[in-house]
Amino acid sequence: MGEITPAAESEGAANGYTALAAKLQAMQQAADALLEQAEQVASRMRRNANAAVTLADLCAAAEVDPRHVAAIGDVSLAFGRVAGGGRQVAAASEAVSEAAGHLRAQHRVEYGGIHAAAAASRARQAKPGFYRQT
Repeated sequence: MGEITPAAESEGAANGYTALAAKLQAMQQAADALLEQAEQVASRMRRNANAAVTLADLCAAAEVDPRHVAAIGDVSLAFGRVAGGGRQVAAASEAVSEAAGHLRAQHRVEYGGIHAAAAASRARQAKPGFYRQT
């Protein structure tokens, strides 16, 4: 992963148009990466849970001590809980990714033209935050 950026400052270039757009893009990319990893974990844990159920069934058929069969069943349930948690993390990261993408688009629509005009102008521009209402 990339370097963690400091919290948003109250004014200055750290919150300029391009800096904010880059932060939103980085957030969206991080959420997308988390989504992929969480889905992989959930899938792997679901496979492990199924394998544990199969193992418990085989052990029961082989008349293994019921305590051991029950312990394998407990492991299967734990894998299932982890898989469910992975799905929850995936859903949350998908929501963050969508929100960041929407915010990036809104930011571009609202401020893109202003940024383009200011960037094309030869006149010196006020720093970001100068016109902020207090």
